[in-house]
Amino acid sequence: MTSALMCVLFMKVKIENRAVILGTLGAIPGFIIGVHFIDPLFNGPQKKMMFVAIWTAFAIALGILNSQKRRKTYKEIPDFCTWKAIVLFITGFVGGVFDAFAGSGVDICIFSIITLLFRVTEKTATPTTVVLKGVNAVIGFFYRAAMMGDISAMAWTYFSLSVPVSSITGPVGSFLGSHLHRQVIAGFVYILEIIALIGFLCTKPAWQLIAVGGCIIFGGFVFFTFISKAGENIMKTVEEKKLKDTRQAVNGVV
Repeated sequence: MTSALMCVLFMKVKIENRAVILGTLGAIPGFIIGVHFIDPLFNGPQKKMMFVAIWTAFAIALGILNSQKRRKTYKEIPDFCTWKAIVLFITGFVGGVFDAFAGSGVDICIFSIITLLFRVTEKTATPTTVVLKGVNAVIGFFYRAAMMGDISAMAWTYFSLSVPVSSITGPVGSFLGSHLHRQVIAGFVYILEIIALIGFLCTKPAWQLIAVGGCIIFGGFVFFTFISKAGENIMKTVEEKKLKDTRQAVNGVV
């Protein structure tokens, strides 16, 4: 992820800087709290189930959102203000907690909020979350290795095996993503979530986990749909304000 981060910065791809900064500020305390108090409460299969279920619901909501033809999107968060900054900070905090027990969370949390609620285009949201995840991966790894000292030998083995792959495919993905249409990028999100869901089911989890996962998917779908509807209302307010400002400017000139 850090390789992809460097590629994004080197290519000067458009990102939402405020989402990166505020998301990181929220993710750091969220990660620390999560790794000490939340992570010990769940076992491996439970963590995997919650992660897959929540983001499968997000993929469904994103699919419904993109089914709307000629959906208005923005290159950055429009009319940025205090309450939007607070939302990004809280989202980062929640994502940091997910990072603590699932290894990924702040990137998808921020991605979901800025695309569904603030209607930022996926072409901006994707590199934004790449940078966000790269920064927080370094912070999280440092905290667990230097402050807690609980990086297992197996984790180091996985790390060494992933280096030659991720260091090449990460930058390639960042490069291609900057040139693809937002619908194509969204399509990759759907595919990845389907693969994650199938992979989880292939582990033959207990039926209780499948049932709870199904409930989380439904509840998450309702939540993300609500966020999407709220984003639609925010978009209408933004467009009405722009139209009003334009009319006032025209009247002032006349």
